[in-house]
Amino acid sequence: MRARYSLAAITLSTAALAFFGATSTFAAEPQPATSAHSAVTPSAKSDCPAGDFCVWKDANYSDGPGKFAGDNSDWTKFSHSSCSSGTWNNCASSGFNNGTSGMGVSVRQLVGGGGDAACLPRGWSLSDFSGYVWPGTSDSFNDSISANFWTSAC
Repeated sequence: MRARYSLAAITLSTAALAFFGATSTFAAEPQPATSAHSAVTPSAKSDCPAGDFCVWKDANYSDGPGKFAGDNSDWTKFSHSSCSSGTWNNCASSGFNNGTSGMGVSVRQLVGGGGDAACLPRGWSLSDFSGYVWPGTSDSFNDSISANFWTSAC
């Protein structure tokens, strides 16, 4: 039986191959835990300033954004009252990298930059982190980002 591939699936596959084939300390972007994902582009993404990596507490770019312009090894330092911890730490369910030209953002699972990592190229966005996992793991990507670092290695 022949499989049919969408342009988005081929693009994601090509990007994943490029990331896995490159020598880098950063991982590829998050992968679907189940079926394919269709992108949503609501107007709330426009709330993310040029040069920032932005996250929202809820799916579909709702309740936020948290705006990250530089390297941030500890998201517990960034308050957001509707998050269970009162900070952006482990409280992101959608995101958009509106970073500067050529720069990706490496997001990390643990405060300090440890744990799982995903490298998100400029322009990357995902409206719902649920159903996605950190690359090479079965660990949920939803509500599990604790740090970010800018990089040209994506």
